[in-house]
Amino acid sequence: MKIMVVGSSGYIGRRVVRSLAEQNAGVVAFDSMPAPQGWTFSGVSYVQGNMTRLEEIMAPIVDYEVNRMIALGYFMTPLLDPECRDLINAARVNIIGIANLFEAARLARLHRLIFASTVGIFGHQDAYGPESINEATEPRTPKSLYGIMKLLNNAMAERYARSYGIEIVKVHSAAVIGPGNTAFSRRMIQDPALGKPGFGNWPSAGHRNIVGVSDIAQLYTKMALADEVQHDTYMGTGPAPTGREIADIVKKYLPDAEITFDEKARVPAWNFDNSRALHEFDWKIQSVEEMVLDEINGTKEAAGLPPVGR
Repeated sequence: MKIMVVGSSGYIGRRVVRSLAEQNAGVVAFDSMPAPQGWTFSGVSYVQGNMTRLEEIMAPIVDYEVNRMIALGYFMTPLLDPECRDLINAARVNIIGIANLFEAARLARLHRLIFASTVGIFGHQDAYGPESINEATEPRTPKSLYGIMKLLNNAMAERYARSYGIEIVKVHSAAVIGPGNTAFSRRMIQDPALGKPGFGNWPSAGHRNIVGVSDIAQLYTKMALADEVQHDTYMGTGPAPTGREIADIVKKYLPDAEITFDEKARVPAWNFDNSRALHEFDWKIQSVEEMVLDEINGTKEAAGLPPVGR
């Protein structure tokens, strides 16, 4: 078995490559960036390529006899900023690039493609009331261009699977937190770890669904290595603490931390049912405190600062 990880140098991709390598899986790491300095994954082949060019995706699939793929590459963090103006590049990567991955899966008859979707397709929690959100829930009003693009990708995945009989598995991941994250936890956890004021971009009493970076990497690894996958969609979600609960954990380890919130913001969808992934893959998820402490200490370690809580 040979597994190609697209977006292998990214925040999640690096962990997925490491996790697969530790399982002695054959891995081809594919990314638009050169191999990171100090790349030391034994037995992993690294290919620099552009997913917006179909021929550059097909070449390593053929050369290394790839039969499974984990599609993590995406133009994400800049797109989450309402002021992002690089929309042509966003569309090129997120629409054409992802379609190229599906097309490559069709042409090469890959056994399985795992696509990293997002809970961002579900928009705000107030659109769902008290009901929990699971794999059968129809998404209502994505709140960002990022979520809208992922929703389109999901529809394309379903069309490819239905039209050509290929297996494409969608994983609706929650907000992934951990060292190196560039989304909400960077400001809320990493900044206080470096002695800066923290900020949460939602109300302090509002819930936020999170999952640790090592946990989601574990799930992708289990899905890629499984002999069979029973469904085409899974919730890659975890616990849903309030903003205040996360802040209290930060302050437990960083007593001088100052964290404020946007008390007028709408709350993102958070009430997810992840039982399908938990049961089918025996997926283990860290506690909220373990996730937060991992991000604090990973941030401190990168900055040459002593860890806390040990």
